[in-house]
Amino acid sequence: MANSTTQYVGSEGRQTLDVTENKTLDLTGCGVVQNVTVDAITVTLPATSAGAYFIIRNGGAAITSGGPAGATSDGSVAVTVSPNASDKIQGNSFSAQDNKAAVNTKATAKIGDEIRIVGDGTDGWLITHVKGTWARAA
Repeated sequence: MANSTTQYVGSEGRQTLDVTENKTLDLTGCGVVQNVTVDAITVTLPATSAGAYFIIRNGGAAITSGGPAGATSDGSVAVTVSPNASDKIQGNSFSAQDNKAAVNTKATAKIGDEIRIVGDGTDGWLITHVKGTWARAA
C-alpha cells in the first residue's frame, strides 16, 4: 500500500499524514506529523536545511481482531529515522556521527512516541523533542 498523500488533523490538532511504507521526506513535509502505522518503516530525512523541522510519530499498527475499529496497539511498530548519508542526528545523548539513525524499537514502543528534529543547515539535524524511548542505531 502506498503512503497516503491526504493530510488530516490528528487527535492533538496537528496536521498529520500516515506512513505505511518506507519514505524519504522533502521540505514540503516540514511541520506535518509523519504518523508511522506499519512495522519496520524507515523515514529518511532530506539533506539538512536550516530551520526545517520534521516530526515522526509511532502510530502503532491497527488491531485486526478483538478491539474496537481503528484501535492500534503498543509494541507493534518499530520506527527508524535515518539522516542523509552526510548528515548527523544529534541531541538526546546521541554522539555526533554521520549517517546514524534514531530508532524507536518495538520492545519500548508506545503509541504516540515521537521525535522532533530541526535542521541546522550545516552538520545535520538536532533533536528538539522526544516522547518515548529513542536510541542511536548501531
